[in-house]
Amino acid sequence: MSTQRVDPARTRSTLMSVARFLLPKIAQCIFVVWATYTVAFLLIHALPGDPVLAALSLKGGDATSTDPAQLEALRARYGMSGPLWEQYISNFLALFRGDLGTSIATGQPVTDMVGRAFPLTAAVAVFALVVGFISALAFTVWAYVARPAWVRNVVTQIPPLGIAIPAFLSGIVLISVFAFGFGWFPASGTNGFVSVVLPGITLALPTGAIFFQVFSAAVFDAGASPFVFTANAKGLAQRTVVVRHVLRNALLPSITIIGLQIGYLAGGTAVVETVFSRDGIGRLTVDAVLARDVNVVMGVVIVVATVYAVVTLIVDALYGVIDPRTRTRLTGRKAVSA
Repeated sequence: MSTQRVDPARTRSTLMSVARFLLPKIAQCIFVVWATYTVAFLLIHALPGDPVLAALSLKGGDATSTDPAQLEALRARYGMSGPLWEQYISNFLALFRGDLGTSIATGQPVTDMVGRAFPLTAAVAVFALVVGFISALAFTVWAYVARPAWVRNVVTQIPPLGIAIPAFLSGIVLISVFAFGFGWFPASGTNGFVSVVLPGITLALPTGAIFFQVFSAAVFDAGASPFVFTANAKGLAQRTVVVRHVLRNALLPSITIIGLQIGYLAGGTAVVETVFSRDGIGRLTVDAVLARDVNVVMGVVIVVATVYAVVTLIVDALYGVIDPRTRTRLTGRKAVSA
């Protein structure tokens, strides 16, 4: 029995290729977080008035103290004392310690507030992502195999309705039908998986529509390729042609937009969580904006940007593994055709 020897030169070359592929994407990930922090910091401090005094005024009304010494102590507590450049650097360095500051409205650490809200939002977002992807896949296959042509045209017009209908309207309809009408799901709250279904479907409608736009275009493009024509000419079953040849080559473009979908879901939860009276990142952001709690707003923006950047980095790395062309370039080996 012969053993294959490992070529050290080829191994080093492969590692260097992987490093050249990943390092720019890691740098881009860090740049996105830094740029988001910088833009959010500048926008928040460009608002007129004193953020601390404005938040305390909304919280305490006319009883708010205007004593300069007390206000300066509060600014120091909330990380808003000193020159602007000093606040920028100190707050940015605090991010590496996991310190997002202190809420002006509640006095609680922003990290704890976001930590409690994030899993609730993540449950809805993951549910919406999975349901949206599966529904887009089902509609795409249906449209691809549908005959005659007018049936295909009708099927392709259904998913875009998920974008055309506002999320608050579809959420209200789902509550009226499935919560108040049939009583299958709760209309509000965050109690268990059943409370995730309706807000998750509300977010899945536009998410699935976006997936469908990209996925259907890739599927029909792959269906017109010569290798599909050859597979049909060989007499292969339609299921085999669709699964092994069409869908397999059309999945790559859909995977690349998952990062964009994460960003959309993070923003869309604000409306959905408000409609369903559900705790989460979106509702936390709305409450913070209403309370002029800039530290919470800043913390949520940074967390969402970090999640988006990390997911995009993971998707890019997976794309390098899934795409045969990229994998061949990284390993330096020729792809073996099946």
